[in-house]
Amino acid sequence: MRVAILYSHLKEWGGAENVILKQAELLRGNGYNVKSYFAYVDKQLAKAHSNPHPLVESYFDSPIPDNKIMRIILSIPLAPLTIKAFRSVDVLLCHGYGPAPWIGYVLKKIRGMRYISYIHSPPRFLFLDSEARKLWRFDSIRDVIYLLNKAVGPILKEIDFLGVLNSDRVLVNSFFTARRVKEIYGLEPTVCYPPVDTNMFKPQDDETIRRMRSDFGWPLILSTGRIAAVKRWEWLIEMMTHVVKVFPSATLAVTGEITEENIEYVQKLIKLAEFLGVRKSVRFLGFRAANELVRLYNVADVYAYAVPGEDFGLGPVEAMACGTPAVVWDDGAGPCETVIDGKTGFRAKPYNIEDFAESTMKALDVNKMEMRDFASKFVRENFSCESHFKSLDQVLRNL
Repeated sequence: MRVAILYSHLKEWGGAENVILKQAELLRGNGYNVKSYFAYVDKQLAKAHSNPHPLVESYFDSPIPDNKIMRIILSIPLAPLTIKAFRSVDVLLCHGYGPAPWIGYVLKKIRGMRYISYIHSPPRFLFLDSEARKLWRFDSIRDVIYLLNKAVGPILKEIDFLGVLNSDRVLVNSFFTARRVKEIYGLEPTVCYPPVDTNMFKPQDDETIRRMRSDFGWPLILSTGRIAAVKRWEWLIEMMTHVVKVFPSATLAVTGEITEENIEYVQKLIKLAEFLGVRKSVRFLGFRAANELVRLYNVADVYAYAVPGEDFGLGPVEAMACGTPAVVWDDGAGPCETVIDGKTGFRAKPYNIEDFAESTMKALDVNKMEMRDFASKFVRENFSCESHFKSLDQVLRNL
């Protein structure tokens, strides 16, 4: 079967991008003819991917300006032109909201093409409250989409609904997202958890990890992900004011790319840490490749994830796959499906910073080997690449 995986742009290693490229690897490794397509591809980023055959292309020909924002926006009116790229494709696997499901809808109307929508989150610019939308617009792409929504919101909403409702199947990344999708679109999606490479993310104990441990204070609290205001990183810094009272040498280590678009926010976080007197306890490590993340997950004493209302959250699952307990909010969102309170980590009262700090410190006072083994096994059984492929393969074969 020939499958094309679609998304708006490949510009960073976020959760959706990693899922897409992992899907391409899994499908190709199991006999599918597959490629990943984006409106815009950062060629340097594509080259840096650990997979030597990332199978990444743009679905636009070269006459379209190689500009990130223009290519994403033009994907809507120029969707019929993508038929050339997908002429020999059997199924489109359309990720996210915006261009991908809309292209699926247009090509279904033109040539009867089948397409699947994989929803990581309902469009935030359409369904978040006004305050949350402001936090969501943390880069140039989202800023333009935010402004477009203010100007032509009803049209964008209609495009979104047409793309989702006309899908041959709708997949979502968690039961939390499934409930939201049912409420918004009135349909029953299929949950297909994102794949975690448990052959890579697993407990390790070698000399490299032991040496790395000496670079941080004790305990080491790790958090990973996109550094943006919508992720509420300031809550972790506020949490550290409680932790250092009990553990003066504690370190909060944060990984995530620092760019021109988020440097102002990072500087605000640093100033907050200085104001609260915990600057020496907070370290921004910048972007870390997957193999480095594995070592950090293993060396960390606890993983802290303070993102509110997260649809899934790969970070806590990757940490648990490495045997490190994760602390999340008990707010009914995606991480509540992956973190078993007291078994693979702890859930804190939403959104109580002091309770989050207490839950983080509680994770330091458990049977490390027992929780490590249980957490790692739990991830292997429920969120592995094999589990993801089994679900995806079944959907593709039953179209």
